[in-house]
Amino acid sequence: MERKAGHMASKKEFRGYIPPELNKLIRAVTALKNGERDWSLSDVLTEALEDWLQKPENRALIEKHNLSEFQIDRD
Repeated sequence: MERKAGHMASKKEFRGYIPPELNKLIRAVTALKNGERDWSLSDVLTEALEDWLQKPENRALIEKHNLSEFQIDRD
């Protein structure tokens, strides 16, 4: 998942609330991963949601309701 010029303009804001403990853990792991590359919380959220969509029950819903046109290209 590399950043591309002009890529931010095509992104949509997504908001949610998480428990404080999860917030602390995610921020700590994100900071530790920054040794590998420049990770942002948006990168972490995007990867988590992409992984969630790959769960068998969610894949079944995508197929059942013909949502495959909205598939995400994983870089």
